[in-house]
Formats: sequence, structure tokens, C-alpha cells
Amino acid sequence: MKKVSTAMSSTLRCLKVLELLAEEPFELSFSELAARLDIPKASAHRLCTTLLEADLIKQEPVTRHYMLSSHALWVGSGYLRHSPLYRAAFFPMQELARQIPGTVQLGVLDQGYVLFIHSVGYSGAPHAFADVGLRRPLNATASGKIFLAGMSTQDVESIMAKCTEKYTGSTITSVTRMKQELAEVKKARYARNVEELLPGYWVLAAGIVDPEDRAAAVISITLPLSDFSPEREATVADLVKEAARKASLQLGPSGISRALLQR
Repeated sequence: MKKVSTAMSSTLRCLKVLELLAEEPFELSFSELAARLDIPKASAHRLCTTLLEADLIKQEPVTRHYMLSSHALWVGSGYLRHSPLYRAAFFPMQELARQIPGTVQLGVLDQGYVLFIHSVGYSGAPHAFADVGLRRPLNATASGKIFLAGMSTQDVESIMAKCTEKYTGSTITSVTRMKQELAEVKKARYARNVEELLPGYWVLAAGIVDPEDRAAAVISITLPLSDFSPEREATVADLVKEAARKASLQLGPSGISRALLQR
């Protein structure tokens, strides 16, 4: 096994500090950082000093807690500014949000989670806004089911083995139940989530297909449960699939994709 150099080890730890500060509670003390990294305080001090000099973190004057800086946002948003998925989905999402008073999200797959990279809603939208950068588990989200539906059985089983948390009474944690759900997703070409993550809301999602016929991203819409009915689901599902189809065409789908995405 190749030995990791000291410089590389320090670099990876610096990146881990950024990851820790990107999660709730979004700010940590010096001692908390050292404890979570399981390193001596002297080493943690060097990491924080490096990140402060790079202007990627800042220190709150009163609490002395560390948090991400606005410069870190600029660095991270380079992904979004260069993302063909974001550009392809932008206008279809705007149109969908105008058609239905809900919150429309764009999600991508990130280390076994759904990472939301864009969110839009208009007046009357529910208060379930997905902040840009928010990550959610695959098993408890409609978007996650779209990604799972494109994975091998082995990968689905591996992911579900780690998905043990019940966010609500409806959260799917059984691999057998999830396989049944994914069969329905493949058949209907959209995924549904009814109070599986957030009580009081239902979500429909459809995949944006890339030229290799894979779900490169997912467009989803969150609505209040009071707006749910089988008839309403059919109407909303058609609109969500149409938004995903339009975004897919912007990516230049292959012949197989065109057949799958026909109205």
C-alpha cells in the first residue's frame, strides 16, 4: 500500500475541516474540531491557521467558533457555474414551479446522498424549501429512488444496509420493500415520496437522462399533503416528467433516450 505523505495527510485533513463545517451546526470550536478529527490540538491549530490564511474559514470574534467563509462559497459555486445540468434544468424548473404552487428541486448524486444544487418556488409554495447544498438519504427521498432505480441490485443492497434511520413511520428501510418500490419507479418513470422524510409533504421526481441513458440528475417537486390525491398525482407526474424530458433534451440524449423520453 502506498504510504500517504505528511503533506498529503494534512491537505486531506484541511478538506475534512471544510466538510465538518458544511454540516450542522455549521460552526465548531477549536476543541470540537480536534476531537472530531481525532488529532492533537497542535495539529488542529495548524489546519485552522492554514484555512484562515486561505480565507476559506473565519472565526467568530465572541464565541471563537470556526465557520465557512463567503470565499468558500465562491470556490464551491464554481461547480454550479460550470454545470451543464444546472443550465439544462434551469428553465424547465422555472416553468414547472409556475404551473404548480410547490417547491421544485434539482438533485445530483453525491457520495450516497442526494445533493440539491438548485431550488425554486413561487408564491403559495410550501415551507419545505431545499437549501442549495442540502444532502438527503437516497432511501427517504423521491429523488434518491430515481438514482437507486438505475443501480445494480448489489449496489442497492449495499446502500440499503446503511439506511436504518426512520425519519417517519413511512420511511423505507427494508431492502425487499425498496426493490418493490424501485420496480414501480422503473415502470412509471417517476418516483413518489409520501411523508417518508418530512411529515405533511409529498414529493414526485423524474430523472434527467444523459447521453449514456443514465439519470444524471433529478427534478422533483414538493407539495403539501393536503394537495394529494391519485388524480392530482397523475397530473403532477406528467408535468414533472415533461420538465425532466426538456432538461434531458438540452443534454443531447442518445437515440435510446429519445425513445424513452417521448411524450
